[in-house]
Amino acid sequence: MDPQLQQSGVFILVIFLAVLAERGGQWLRRRKARSWPIAQGRVHSADWRQPRTGTNRYFLADVAYYYFVDGHFYSGYLRRSFSNADSASQWVKNLHGASIEIRYNLQAPWHSMLLEEDLLLHGAPAAELVRGA
Repeated sequence: MDPQLQQSGVFILVIFLAVLAERGGQWLRRRKARSWPIAQGRVHSADWRQPRTGTNRYFLADVAYYYFVDGHFYSGYLRRSFSNADSASQWVKNLHGASIEIRYNLQAPWHSMLLEEDLLLHGAPAAELVRGA
């Protein structure tokens, strides 16, 4: 086998494993957060943009939120990728200023997560996500 071809194959395998590890880690964090307690919070800001990446066409929506646990103020953010501007714009519009449920870690309440299923339960639309972005 050509050594250059073999190096390319190893490189592709390493990239694949890195992406797999990252996605697996995200899945595990979401799964663990499902058992965390819920705090009521509010979306402080929501905006979307199209990154300048050359030929890639995707859109990012950023949502900043805050919540209180035992009288202490905490905040966090969520970033989602969309395949079209209308979906990103509608998702942001529906969440801006909304009351939401935030999952937080009981032992470290500054660690929080907005889960997709919690947003869906409260009327936020399931916009078209770009998988793998």
